[in-house]
Amino acid sequence: MSGPIVYHRGPDFPDLLTGVVEDAKGLFPTDDELFLLSSSGTGGMEAAVVNTLSPGDRVVVAQAGSFGARWNDICAAYDIDVIAVDEEWGQAVDPDEIASALSRDPDIKAVFTTQSETSTGVLHDIEAIGQVVLRHDALLIVDGISSVCAHRLDTRGTGVDIAITGSQKGLGLPPGLAAITFSERALVASRNATCPKFYLDLEKYREALAEGRGPSTLPVTLISGLRAALDLIREEGMDRVWDRHARQAGAVREAIRSIDLSCFAQNPSNALTAVALPESIDGVELMARLRRSYGAVIGGGLAHLRGRVIRISNL
Repeated sequence: MSGPIVYHRGPDFPDLLTGVVEDAKGLFPTDDELFLLSSSGTGGMEAAVVNTLSPGDRVVVAQAGSFGARWNDICAAYDIDVIAVDEEWGQAVDPDEIASALSRDPDIKAVFTTQSETSTGVLHDIEAIGQVVLRHDALLIVDGISSVCAHRLDTRGTGVDIAITGSQKGLGLPPGLAAITFSERALVASRNATCPKFYLDLEKYREALAEGRGPSTLPVTLISGLRAALDLIREEGMDRVWDRHARQAGAVREAIRSIDLSCFAQNPSNALTAVALPESIDGVELMARLRRSYGAVIGGGLAHLRGRVIRISNL
């Protein structure tokens, strides 16, 4: 990334961009279209909403944490009616609850959920959720921002129509680049979507990508970094990357149990380990002490979990 910057309108950029886009499909894996956006993962989430839905549409948001709830806020900004399927923080989303919501309302256009809920360390069962959603005429849209590289997110095998990830998690890059996959069913839905959009209009990305360009200036330095990350992943092998994260996560969880602490998550993600703290320990003070004494930076609890949980990255 510190090398010479590739000019985004120059002759070398199309090969760089199209090669990265094609190879990035193996991260999930997916056979669907894939677009790189100049945004954080949240921009990818918003792109999923505005390119498939219209104001007044009804959707299900299945969530059990702070980042799953972000789908609510994005949908509300575009006057999309949300039917919430909420689980207690630390628990995994129950696919049967999603099935019940879909059965009660056949007009639901999409189901939004999260694979790895970073605020609680929970892994939601996307395969089981996908089997439920496939029985209904609704899109399945999944936030895989923290899970891609740590877990498999096979869009075809799980019935996922749109998956999103970000550069700063399993890919090990600085933040600022999002990737979004787009199925044929999502493409059909996009033709009737009337949510306002300009910068996040994926039709503009589709047209520009056909020429090896972006519709506006893309973050070329991050794309160069992604090229290097994909080369490292190809050398290691995607299956081994997933296995490595599973080993790392298992080692951290065993270490936590060995000092008589417990994982907060019912079904823990390999992306991170959320540790439940006893009442006698202030998580905020513990984080400060670890940083001050050992130079170790860990995450804290969010919202009502502040001070009660710490979060350790396994990426």
